[in-house]
Amino acid sequence: MATLTLDDIRRMAADIGLTRLTDAHLEALLRATQASQTRRGKLKIEQLGYADEPAHMFSLDQRGAL
Repeated sequence: MATLTLDDIRRMAADIGLTRLTDAHLEALLRATQASQTRRGKLKIEQLGYADEPAHMFSLDQRGAL
């Protein structure tokens, strides 16, 4: 896994239209991305199947609002 830099994050953010982020925002995004990559790298996924994918479920109350 290549080490990400602040310039990498700045470029990725710009690619998806996040052009107004401050350096503090970009640094936080860099830390979060690095933490996510570290956690993902430690997951044992060899035996996971599609059924192991988490399902996100939402329900509506009686008025139809979330």
